[in-house]
Amino acid sequence: MKQQLLNWLFPILCLEALFVSCQQANSPTELKLWYTRSATNWMTSALPIGNGELGAMFFGGITREQVQFNEKTLWTGSTEKRGAYQSFGDVYIDFEGTDTCGVTDYRRELSLNDAIGKVSYRWKGVNYVREYFASRPDGVVVVRLTTLGKTGLLNFTVSLNDGREGITEPMEENALLLQHHLDLLSYEAQLKVQNEGGTLTAEGNQLKVTGANAVTLLLIGATNFSLSSSDYVGETREQLHKRLSERMKQASLHSYVQLKERHLADYRSLFDRVKLDLGASLPDIPTDELVRSHRESLYLDMLYFQYGRYLMLASSRGMDLPNNLQGIWNNNNTPPWECDIHSNINVQMNYWPAEVCNLSECHSPFLKYIATEALRPKGSWRQVAHSEGLKGWTMRTQNNIFGYTDWNINRPVNAWYCMHLWQHYRYTLDIDFLANTAFPVMQSACEYWFDRLKEDESGKLIAPDEWSPEQGPWEDGVAYAQQLVWQLFSETSQALQSLCSQGKKVDEGFTIELTEKLAKLDNGVAIGTWGQIKEWKKDTQHLDTCGNQHRHLSQLIALYPGNQISYYETPDLAEAAKRTLESRGNLGTGWSRAWKIACWARLGEGNHAYRLLKSALNFSTTTIVSMDNDKGGVYENLFDSHPPFQIDGNFGATAGIAEMLLQSHQDFIQLLPALPVEWPTGKVEGLRAVGDFTFNIEWEQHCLRKCSFLSGSGGVCRIYSPVTSILSVKDASGKDVEIRQCTNGMYVITTERGSNYQLVLE
Repeated sequence: MKQQLLNWLFPILCLEALFVSCQQANSPTELKLWYTRSATNWMTSALPIGNGELGAMFFGGITREQVQFNEKTLWTGSTEKRGAYQSFGDVYIDFEGTDTCGVTDYRRELSLNDAIGKVSYRWKGVNYVREYFASRPDGVVVVRLTTLGKTGLLNFTVSLNDGREGITEPMEENALLLQHHLDLLSYEAQLKVQNEGGTLTAEGNQLKVTGANAVTLLLIGATNFSLSSSDYVGETREQLHKRLSERMKQASLHSYVQLKERHLADYRSLFDRVKLDLGASLPDIPTDELVRSHRESLYLDMLYFQYGRYLMLASSRGMDLPNNLQGIWNNNNTPPWECDIHSNINVQMNYWPAEVCNLSECHSPFLKYIATEALRPKGSWRQVAHSEGLKGWTMRTQNNIFGYTDWNINRPVNAWYCMHLWQHYRYTLDIDFLANTAFPVMQSACEYWFDRLKEDESGKLIAPDEWSPEQGPWEDGVAYAQQLVWQLFSETSQALQSLCSQGKKVDEGFTIELTEKLAKLDNGVAIGTWGQIKEWKKDTQHLDTCGNQHRHLSQLIALYPGNQISYYETPDLAEAAKRTLESRGNLGTGWSRAWKIACWARLGEGNHAYRLLKSALNFSTTTIVSMDNDKGGVYENLFDSHPPFQIDGNFGATAGIAEMLLQSHQDFIQLLPALPVEWPTGKVEGLRAVGDFTFNIEWEQHCLRKCSFLSGSGGVCRIYSPVTSILSVKDASGKDVEIRQCTNGMYVITTERGSNYQLVLE
């Protein structure tokens, strides 16, 4: 009778859910950073926009607006010299005759829903409004200035300043041109001013607007860098100029309304895939006060989660080059750590949220970068391996965009990078990507370790002379190396199985050697004397002590982002991992706190993960380099504070929050695995799971209440639900779908490609 009633009610419930979801789709939660004053500090208070390659920070000044901008490839250095990531320059808008006296209703904001910045204020009875966005479809940064309901009141000069010593000159009557060159690259920026009404004149290297009704500024910038070129230069200076001029010409054909519509359609199609609703709405207090005094805010949790997704869309689209330590935003020509591609956790953490948070396209620049550099015939990564007399590839810790690599060899990073290739396949099931892009790189990394591993006294294979970043002696068999090499061998073995199942040809000799070596490999997971996961196999300097609160969690790779440790499969190791985390404490640099969120979530400890989230949201004002554990947190613009600003903490926190809501790293999907007490009711839509599944989840009073999912590729979906029973599964038409219940709350559902499913819960 109960099942009959459910069958009768199901279509009605589906219609009700559809109606509610449509209502919610029409009125999404406003996600905004907003302030009642202009920015005074680039790092802590200016606001970022970006289109994946070209980024900018706007300050919102009243008498002078500063828009500092960057482009992802503007580097000094070369294949022989590290160099540093550079600030491209600044656009200054100076408002004639304007002062701050009498200004009211000032507001500066950044909408995450629209990726549009805005500044508005009232002065002498006039409402002044500016809008800022970076368009991916048109490849330009756009600034729009208007006076609502008034005409002929915009008077200002515009200048375009190089971040070094390049010369700006008029390009035509309404445009400025900036050109120069660095050690290897040429670069160029163009700024065009389109006035509606009034006059526009050139005065030296500035443009002057007088009496305009509205004005649109278009900014573009690029270098002649090319990752695919053997010398990293893809075009001449003249070809670069022609390319940018054509881009500006095409963008200029669109009105401001059209540019904005094209930007919104592109951005929303990606950002709107995921929604997190914890029942909070936009507060009536500005974001700086929210962070300073109201960290308990659930709205802040939602905002910080989506801010990571926003920053990824703004910094990692287009060219085959990953985010650096600051994404794409940098105002310093000698930035900390050169703003490089740092390989001992930072660039990896930049991409932890990409797949689970439904931004797989944003993962692509990192994946293509790995594949290009790892297989470059005479590239530096292969040269590092060759210098050791080994096949394959690896690198050192610090890397520029030209393949140059230095400081502290980081051999296991080849395995860590390959985890990203494998994860992209696991989430998308793109067999062509696995066969043509990922597997050749994974095989080459395995071959490096085939030649390097040696047997210890017990006959186990260990990695000799390795380090535990960033502390301790170089010893044989350290956990960091062993766990990563185990992930590499295990995942490459699974990749071989996937390729074989799809009829792809594989190397039989390589397959045999991989199988043999994986069976003999020390997996790097052992319990130490005080109940911890051991960081060193021998610990000759006795650093592995309870109370060591070092920022790195190198011995917990197997917990996160790896998958060897879990309460489901290895409860004793999970307890040891918990002991290790307790010893490491709840502080750390910004990215370290973010890593701990994910680790505690993997252990099902939602309340502790949430405590680390609030620790990661600690208000910070320190802008100089500090490794002190008590200095990490966020600035008032929500940039992660290492300190100084380092974007991996933003991305790591977003990934950690996703891990609290859904996990799929153990070949099954667990819903709400680490839900904290502070989130009693809520819903999340669009999170992705291994196996090409996309989930919508709702909960009330900490219990799962509704769940639906899309099967992108078909096949079997395994859901682990030990608390809430799944009574049945319905397809989109309300028909029952085959489901098999195993022991201990495991459910196995057979799905079809492209179909939607609804769980009927107890």
